[in-house]
Order: sequence, then C-alpha cells, then structure tokens
Amino acid sequence: MTTFRPARAAAAAAGAALLLAMVPAPAVLADVAVPGADAQAGASTLTVHYYKPGSQYESGIEAAALGGAEGTLTDVDADGFGTTMTFSFPEEEPDAYLGFTVTEDSTFPDDTRYVRAVDGAAEVWVVDGDPRAYDEPTRIDPEVVVKRDAKAYVAVEDLTELLDLTYTYGSNGYLFDGAAPGTLDVLTIHRGRDYFEIAVDRDRIGSNVTGNMLNEYTDLVFDDVDGFRQGGRYYLSFGAIERLFQVRPLVLDGAEYLLEKQFVAHDEITPADPGDVGFDPARLAELDDYINAQVADGSSAVAVVVTKDGKVVKEDAYGYALRYSTSEVDGVTQPAELLPQSQWQPAEVDTLFDLASNTKMYATNYALQRLVSEGRLDLDRTLVSFPGWEGFTDANSVYTGKWTVGGEGGIPERYTGKETITVRDILHHHAGLIPDPEYPNLGSAGELWYQTSDHTDRSGIIERISQTPLRYAPRTTFAYSDVDYMILGLLIEQISGKPLDVYLEEEIYGPLGLDDTLFTPLEHGVAPSRIAATELNGNTRDGNVSFGAHADGTPVYIRDYTLQGEVHDEKAFYSMDGVSGHAGLFSTTSDMAVLTQLMLGGGIYGGEQYFTQEVIDEFLTPYSLDPANVDASTVALGWRVHSKSAAAYYYFNWGPSRSTFGHQGWTGTLTVIDPLHDLTITILTNMRHSPVINPPNGFEGANFPIADLAPISAHVYRALEGESQQYNPLVEIGDVEDVSVERGTPLEAALAALPAATTVVDTAGATHAAPLTWEIADYDGATPGAYAARGTFALPAGVTQAEPPVELAVDATVTVTLPEPSIALSADEVDPGADVGVSGEGFAPGERVEIRLVDGSDPTEELGDAVLLGTADVAATSELAQTVTIDAATVPGAYVVVVTGLDSERTATSALTVRPGTPTQGPTEPPTEDPTGEPTGDPGGAPGGDQGRPPAPGGGDLPRTGGAPPVWLPALGLLLAGALTLLGARRRGEAR
Repeated sequence: MTTFRPARAAAAAAGAALLLAMVPAPAVLADVAVPGADAQAGASTLTVHYYKPGSQYESGIEAAALGGAEGTLTDVDADGFGTTMTFSFPEEEPDAYLGFTVTEDSTFPDDTRYVRAVDGAAEVWVVDGDPRAYDEPTRIDPEVVVKRDAKAYVAVEDLTELLDLTYTYGSNGYLFDGAAPGTLDVLTIHRGRDYFEIAVDRDRIGSNVTGNMLNEYTDLVFDDVDGFRQGGRYYLSFGAIERLFQVRPLVLDGAEYLLEKQFVAHDEITPADPGDVGFDPARLAELDDYINAQVADGSSAVAVVVTKDGKVVKEDAYGYALRYSTSEVDGVTQPAELLPQSQWQPAEVDTLFDLASNTKMYATNYALQRLVSEGRLDLDRTLVSFPGWEGFTDANSVYTGKWTVGGEGGIPERYTGKETITVRDILHHHAGLIPDPEYPNLGSAGELWYQTSDHTDRSGIIERISQTPLRYAPRTTFAYSDVDYMILGLLIEQISGKPLDVYLEEEIYGPLGLDDTLFTPLEHGVAPSRIAATELNGNTRDGNVSFGAHADGTPVYIRDYTLQGEVHDEKAFYSMDGVSGHAGLFSTTSDMAVLTQLMLGGGIYGGEQYFTQEVIDEFLTPYSLDPANVDASTVALGWRVHSKSAAAYYYFNWGPSRSTFGHQGWTGTLTVIDPLHDLTITILTNMRHSPVINPPNGFEGANFPIADLAPISAHVYRALEGESQQYNPLVEIGDVEDVSVERGTPLEAALAALPAATTVVDTAGATHAAPLTWEIADYDGATPGAYAARGTFALPAGVTQAEPPVELAVDATVTVTLPEPSIALSADEVDPGADVGVSGEGFAPGERVEIRLVDGSDPTEELGDAVLLGTADVAATSELAQTVTIDAATVPGAYVVVVTGLDSERTATSALTVRPGTPTQGPTEPPTEDPTGEPTGDPGGAPGGDQGRPPAPGGGDLPRTGGAPPVWLPALGLLLAGALTLLGARRRGEAR
C-alpha cells in the first residue's frame, strides 16, 4: 500500500522527520488499565444452550476464544430448552471473549458470535435461525397468556416484572395521529430510556415522540400496534412485545417464555434476507419507492446500507454521483452546467462518498479509542502539556480578522483558560474553541490564515491553532467545533508517530480489509468516476464566496472546479492538505457497514479487537455541564447520542431507540447505531452537488426530504416487526417408511422398528418432528405377511390444527419376512442307495418343494436334467423335514442337493458326496442340531420319505465317474441361483 501521496514522497519523508522530531518515541502516556491485563490465566468455560424446532440435534456447535484458541468440549447434555454443550478454555482470562458457531443452524451456520465471560464463565441461550443470543428464558405464567388467531397476547399489566417496565393510563396531551389533545385514552409505557404511547381504542402507537416529530414527517410518527383492550387492560401480542422491547418470545413444549438479549459480538457481517432478522421485506422495499420518487424529481445521489444482528439486510444506491460539471475554455474554468443525461454517472453501492464530519467518528474517534484502550492516551491530560503544543496559551492568542473582541466572529470578550483545556474537554466540545476560524480565508482569518500542500508538516497549523483565541470560556458552553477534531487528529499523529491516514490504514482499515475507506482517494489511484461529486464550482458557492486577496492584490487560492474526489471541507483541503481529524475521509456503504458494526460488537471484528468495550462505554456516556440535565444531553465523547428526556438529536427521531448514537456530516451523510435493536444505518448522499439557490449555503439539493436523512432511517424502522404468529397451523404431514421384520419378531420389537417420529410443516414453513405412537392390526409375528400399522401424534408446540381439521396420524406397512432359506443334510457323504435326511427353513409355509440331485462336477449342466429325489410339503412354521434316497445306481462323485419352493421359488443348496462302495439299504434320520449348532444324524433311524422316487434320467446313471469334490463346489449354489427360477417354473407344472 502507498502510505504517502506518490507526487509528494520527498516532502512526505521530510515532513515526517519534522513531525517525529517534535515528539519523543511513542510511549504510554498514562497508566490506563486495560481490562483483563492483570487477571491470572485460568480455565474459562462457555455453555451454549441451543433450541431447534423438532429437537433433531446433531451436536453441531464449535467454540473458539477471541484470538483463535479452540474450546475443548467437556459436556453434552439436554434440558427443557434443547441441547447443551459446554466448552473449556484452559488458558483464557476470566473475562475473555468466547466465541461459538452453531454449524447445524438452519439459517446462519457460519455465524460466529462472541460472548464475554464473567468470573471465568459464560452461558448463553440461542434459538435456531436467530442470530441473537439470550439470557436464561423466563417462564410466563400460563394464566396470563391469551390466545387469539394463532397468536399469544399478554397484558401490559402482567409484563411489569417480566420486562422491568412501568405504565400509566391517561389522555393524549398533543395532536396524536390527528386526534385533538384530550380525546384519546392513551397507555404510556416506559422501559429503560424509551417510552411508547398507545391509543388503546385505536391500536395506534407512537414511539419516543418529540416535538420535532410532530412538526415534520408526521406520517412517519404513528403506526399500527398488534394489541387489544379488554376488561380495562391492554394486551400486546408476542410480535408487538418483540418489536417494541427487543426481547424474544418463545413457545416451547406448550409453554411460553421470554428471552432477554445479552451482548453478542458478530465476528463478521454477512448478507441475509430481511425476513430472517425481523424485517417485513415489503415495508422495507417501500424505502426504494420513497427515494426513487425524489431522485426522479432531481435530488442528489443516495446510498444506503442497513445491518441488523450482524447481517446486511439492505444495500442500495440511487440517483447519480455526477450530473453537473465545470469545463475549461482557454485555460479558464467555466461555471458548472447540467450535463447531458448521457454523461451522468450513476451512483453504485461501491461509489465513494465524502463523509464530511463522520470523519470525526470513523477516523479520529476510532483512533482515539484504540489509543486509550492501549493505555497510550490519558483523556484528562491538558493539550498544552503535549510536545509541540506549548504555545497553546492565552498569552499566545491572536485577535485578528473576524476574530476580534466585538468583531464579526462574535467574540464578546477575552476569555482565558486555554492552558486548562483537556483532551476530554475537546471531545465534549466544551473547550470554548471557535467552531470554524476559516483558516483558508484570508479575509476572515487575518493573521490566522493558513494554507498548505503538505500534510506531513504540521508545525504551521499547530501554530495557527495555538494562536486562535477562545470563543467561550472553557467548560461553560457546548460549541460544536471543527477545530476540536483538527486538534485531536494532530494528537493522534504525535502519539503514534505517523500521519493520521497512515496510522488508520495500518491499525484499523487495513486489518479490517476496507479498501475503499481512505483520505485523498484520487492520490491513491481511485478513479473520479467511482466518487460522488460535491460542490459544483469548488468552494465558491457558485461564485458567491471568495477567500480574499493578498497584499499584492492577487486572489487567495480557492477551488472553482467541480469537486469529485477531493474533500469538500475548506479547512481539511487547504489547511490540512486533505488529511484531517474533522473531515476528509471517503468511504462506501459496504465499508461503513463494517465500521459501524465495530461499535456494536465491543470493538471486535474478524477475530480481532480494535478497542475495548470499556472504552466504548466511556466514549458513549452522555455528558452535561450540569449533571442534573444529563438525561437531556445529546453529547458524549465526540459521539452524538439520543437524549433520554429531551427533543433529542434531530437525526435520531422517527424510529431509533433512545440508546442510539452516531453522527451527521455536512455533505449529506448520517450514521445511526442502535444497540437496542442491534441495528446500524448508514446514509450517504452528495446533496451539495446541486446549484446554490439561496447564497451562501442554500443548496437546491437540501430542499428534498431525503436531504434531512431522518426520513430514510424512519422508513427502515417502520419495516421492523416481531414474529406475527406463535401458533402456526398445520399444513403438511410427512410420510414414513414401511418396515420389514423377520418371522418370529415379537410385537414390541415390531413396534420399535417403526419410525419414532414423523415431520409436520406449519404455515410459517417451519418443519417440526412429531413423535409417533404405533398400533399394528392383528399382528402375528409367526406368520409371514403384510400388516397395517397406524401411528398417531400430538401437534408440536406452536403448531395448531389445520382448517378443516385433519387426522393426526400416519400409516405404514409392517412386513413379516421369512429368513433366508437354508438346508442341512443328515450326512455329507453317503453310499449309493443310502437314505439322506433333508431339513431346512425359510420356505413359504405350506408350499410344496422339490428336492433334486445335481451333478457337482459340471455347474453348467442343465438343471432340468437333475435327478428328482422327491417332493415335500413345508410345515406352517416354514420348516422342512424330509428323507430322500440316493439311487443305488448313482455314480460316485460330488453332487449338490437343491431344494426349490414351487410357490415362493426360494432355493437352498447343500453339497453331498456319493462314495464308491456297496449300496446301502435303509434310511437315515433327518439331521437335527446339537447345542453347538452342528448337524447330527442317526443312520439307524426310522424309515421315511417319498418311496415313489423316479429313476435317474437315461436309465438312472449320471454321466460321470467318482472322485474328490472339486474346489469350486462351495460356489456352486451361487452359480445355480439364476437358473433355479426356471427349474421351479418348469417343475411346478410337473408336480401339479
């Protein structure tokens, strides 16, 4: 990366040397404790409770501490909420940030969330498809829950302890949604810093209504609320409770719970569907119509990005980054004109915008917050005590130009106390400094005039600031001042030993991967066409402003060309060479989504922490000179905050919670960061890219409603919603698989073989598991066949009966099957003429089988030519017992006995060797099994079998000679399997 402007490398090196010569090597400037620095390393634990509808868990949770140390899974359990997994981190601090990823989450399987341990332990409850994290669920008394239209409602009166809120009933004290004062019954609810007023007979609500909101954009003030009045009480739906108070109602196993959010830092922001994080997509899309209508009428370009719960839900650009431009004729700049429409440059989501005073937050404040987190900056240190600022004294003040006592600049008297001003005073804008000394304007600044083209040599501007007189006595008046942040940017450079832009790139923007957030973009190679233009004719306000003339009569330099890629702010460009703590930063919506998220996530992003939560809290604490008025304050350490009790910071009306903070920029930019809703909105416009119609600062672009910026954020908030239904009707019952069991399976085992659950789908599209209770009609495990089974179920929690109602049951078939057929012979070797007992199982009960003798020496022999030894009927138990006689004329050798069922066509085989020798008379008994499972036989057993055995084909002799069984004999049964079907079919006709 190029750290200095290429055209000024030599000057940069020399200037940097001068800058560093002013300050000793970077050192810890105060003993500021970094949280956890002194804690002893020890085991920290993280317990994650995870609920998923259907309760089909896969133990899909991974854990790692901030910094990458993986957690060791020490316990997996289940409770009434869902599955519970506990991880140990042996080397982490007791207040470590511990991350988890629910890899089985149906919507956000890649979302890593960090929670912070307290005293070595963190415990969090999470819900499938919800990127937030919660404290332990609180059960709602079922007696106070009212169910209507598949929704749950609870009276406000019953929420006081659950949600720590207060309420009062009265009448409207102002024009409420068009109703005259005193004409409506109004319920006012207070929770934390926020309040809500509900017209209980109209079901209309106003949130944090102020006088500003009643004077402008009144159509964006009031909205419908899902509630009803009954019996003197007002009931809010679960959806309304979630929307207003940002808690999670949950129906679990027929019981209702509330879950309070706990802090969570999302490791990265990723895109998501608006509906997945609590937005009504149709209402959010209304913002497009609102902006496009004004763009069509000629408004400026607008780019908007919205994040919620670590997810980007909207990022769009509208209008044109450039519509006007100056030109040159013979080297003379001609006034800007509206270009032909074919030359207009459309705004895109990657268009860079001049952030103006949002630079103060996302450059200077971020750098300061990092330095304070590192213990390198003490906010209570006086400015005059820093090297190079020794001249910042009352005695060194120069009253000149507009800035004389009683002069045009408005200084009423000489104020003193510059030596007492601290960094904290400057951040609070209570230092008493002149808001805009107009340093580049010789006519206004007088001896304080200063312009430069080298931002690495800060000695000149430090001298001018040190000479600038006070406008107010320190710590007496809030005076928003650019000079405050020029000073702070210079301090960052002195403490870090680097130019501000280099420090930010190396410490924040680069590590965050923000390629489009930078100062002086043109000098870093960004094409002008990628940057939204601002003022049409430089800083001249269309020829209405000049910077005066030097003593020799030459005009003081002022830009007169259309600005595109150069910072608009005069002090930033002329006196700070484009790099300043108060203005000069450019960025895009995508980069701003990351930067704003840092403040919601404890300074954490991408596995790194850039500043601590404790420092964030300090910088966001409202401040007032009178502590009794702090609830009315809109000022923190640089950040603008929503007041608790006053008309508030204008731009945070019409929707944001009273915990909101952010900043506004003069070029038409606004950042809204709302921790209650875990939401950020960045609005970037170039409203100054329009003609001046009311000199000096009345730009045409400021006349459009979107130039007020707040209506844009109002449309975003109006699109927020809670879950509309808690009890969703059934729309689909899943099928289940049929099952097979072997003959002899008892009823209990057959029932256990059936599916344990089916699935049901509700109107919200959610799939739930529903456990089944089975019955099998007329089941007989001893008798093969098909049996009808029916499984019934109860509806899962949150799922209601369909309309019209359906039977809550599924059907399946249980098939009792026979074991694989097998036979055993009473002897493996016999003499010609001997009887052989054949026993077997696995045949169809009652069917007739054929018993044949097949030549074992030739597996290709036609089975139809095999010797039929006999037939037999299978017992009802599917068992076979039969005695057959080997013909006395059988040639000794290897054979196979084949038994084939004529109905089932099931076949079994067994090898038999016929020995050479004297023909044997008399049968042998069919084999039985001894306790070891080996077949046994008794040659002296009783005679039996079919005495009508046919002779062997061809006179009873098999065409072979005796000998040992070949080695391939065991495989013969496999080779015969395909042909035995033909044999069964052929012989079935003979037997019948």
